[in-house]
Formats: sequence, C-alpha cells, structure tokens
Amino acid sequence: MTELGKLLKEKREEKGMSLEELQTATKIQKRYLVAIEEGKYEVLPGSFYARAFIKNYCEAVGLHYETIFDEYSHEIPKSAKEPTTEFEPRSKRERSGVSEDHSLLKRLIPIILIGILIVVVLFVVWKLLPDGNDQAKSGNDAPGVLLDADENKPQKKEETKKDKEDSTEEKDSEAPKEEVKQQTLTKLETIGKVTTYDLKDTDKLVVELSANGPSYVGIQDETKKSYFDNQMKKGQTETFDLSSAKEVTLNIGASHVTSIKINGEAFTYPVPATDLIHQKIVIRKAQQ
Repeated sequence: MTELGKLLKEKREEKGMSLEELQTATKIQKRYLVAIEEGKYEVLPGSFYARAFIKNYCEAVGLHYETIFDEYSHEIPKSAKEPTTEFEPRSKRERSGVSEDHSLLKRLIPIILIGILIVVVLFVVWKLLPDGNDQAKSGNDAPGVLLDADENKPQKKEETKKDKEDSTEEKDSEAPKEEVKQQTLTKLETIGKVTTYDLKDTDKLVVELSANGPSYVGIQDETKKSYFDNQMKKGQTETFDLSSAKEVTLNIGASHVTSIKINGEAFTYPVPATDLIHQKIVIRKAQQ
C-alpha cells in the first residue's frame, strides 16, 4: 500500500464509508477503488482515468484534491499529452477565418451602438440648454420678495424653533441609555480534534459556512438532530439558524477550505488547518 492509498483509506474509514458506499458516491467500480488504495494503478484503464478516479475519491472523503496531487505527485500517474501537429487542415483554416470575421463584427456592433447613444445624449442636452438659459434669465428678472413690516415675527419663529431643539436635546440627554451587550465566544477545552466553546450574552445562534473547495460538513444539536450532512462544493455558502438548540456540533472535514461565521462574526479555528484538517467545533449556549 502506498502513502496516498493509506491516507485515502484512513479518510474513508474515518467517515465511516464502506467501499460499496464509496462506489455509489463516486460511480467508480469497487475493484478500481481497491486498486487506488493499494497503489496498483496498472489495474486502472489508463493514467487519465487514474487521475480522474483519485480526484473523485478525494472529493468524496473531504480532501482537497489539488493539495493531494501536489504532495503525492511522485506516486500519481502523469497524464499523457496528446500529440500535436505542425499543419492544420484547409477546412479548419477556412472555418477559423470565418470565425475571426464573425468575432470582429461582434466587437464592432457594441462600439457602433455606444457611438449612436452618445450622439443621442448630446442632441438631447443641446435641446435642453436654451430652456435652461431662459429660466435662468427669467429668474434674474424676478421681483424681490417684500418682507413683513413687523420684523419681530421672523425672529420669534426662529427663537421658538431653537427652544424646541434645546428641549429635545435635554430630553435625549436625560433618557437612560441601555448598554448593548456583545456576544462572547469563550474557548473551554480542546481534546484531539474536538474543541468546545461557551457562547454568552446572546440567544441567537446563526452559523454561516462558506467553502473554497470540496469539504464534508455535518451539523447536529444536543439531541443528535441533523441539520446538514453532505459535501459542500467550491463557492457554496450555507446559513443555518440554530437559535433553538442548546448545543451544536460542527463537523468540518476540510477546515483549510471552509470558513465559519457565528452570528455574523468570523470564526478562527482553534487549531491551524495546516496542523489539523478535520476539526469538530462544539458550541454551548450559556444559561442566562
């Protein structure tokens, strides 16, 4: 058994998957899965299929296949390159010329449309400018507004408005301000791959998960109720409102490609992903 085969088998057994279950998940025949675990790549149909099967195997057990391909490049069969030819058939060259003309036309159409749009906008602005000038001239000729002979009236209105503003500011300053408590997430202990946290000063528990690569994720509460048990794909984001639960366990198969937010705040893994890829995070809501 090779080092890669040993790692894949350990990850499969860690997830509790049999070869039959893995065959169903990956659509790869069981004898090929056994050959991958034993490092017998000559049993596989070819180097192309060998690399494709290993990629699917990694994704099924929650491993980042690009990292695996880099670390175990000395074990994984190299992909065969297709032979290149110096000359192209005449029919292909003719089709290429037609496609180039077609693409040139596609590029010119937006430029022409933008030019027409600019001309229309300039014409509309030109039509509107005289009206604006006439309005400005008429505004200059407008007669002045006569003020009320009683100069005290405007002054009284200003004083009344100022008094209202002062009284409003005094009321606001006298009103007691409630202190808004911020949630606190306190680490209690780490045992192996399991780390337990205590969540205080909030009744809300909303967890957001984002994957930058293939990653198995499982979510359960204290009653073993499952909220999610599946593999997340690259670019996938899931949000779960777990406010009704007293304790939640997040089973993250690939922490190096999985980001967590708790009530909108970014969560930092207790153990660096470079040291421990598979981590379990237990969050307990403290009694208020």
